[in-house]
Amino acid sequence: MENIQAILSNNRVGTLATLNVDGSPWATPVHILADNEAVYWFSKDTHQHSLNVENDPRVSIALWSTENGQNGAYISGLAQKLAGEEAEKAFDIVVATFGSIPPVFDGVSAYRVPLGQPNTEKSSEKRWYFYTKNV
Repeated sequence: MENIQAILSNNRVGTLATLNVDGSPWATPVHILADNEAVYWFSKDTHQHSLNVENDPRVSIALWSTENGQNGAYISGLAQKLAGEEAEKAFDIVVATFGSIPPVFDGVSAYRVPLGQPNTEKSSEKRWYFYTKNV
């Protein structure tokens, strides 16, 4: 579990995959932060992946690290755009990570996908797969 937390806490950029309206995939790098419950990203509402989440909340996130070998975390679930206290909590994680809100976060919304439980049948010592129940 320590290696999983290292991947989640040390990766600041990951690949977010969403679905376009026509069902085709859309993958893009986004700023990623995590706590023990969820993975968060921050994006403008007008970006394609944000529009896609509004239409279809199913997402997949890939994080990859070459530190201590090659380790990956793959998270699939239903994304939520955060508002109110939930959004404030996400931005608190930004401040805790960077010491303040970097300019790249100006005018963005916070999104979250619950971490869920690791799939122990598919996961290994260097790669972990997480699925929330509603995927």
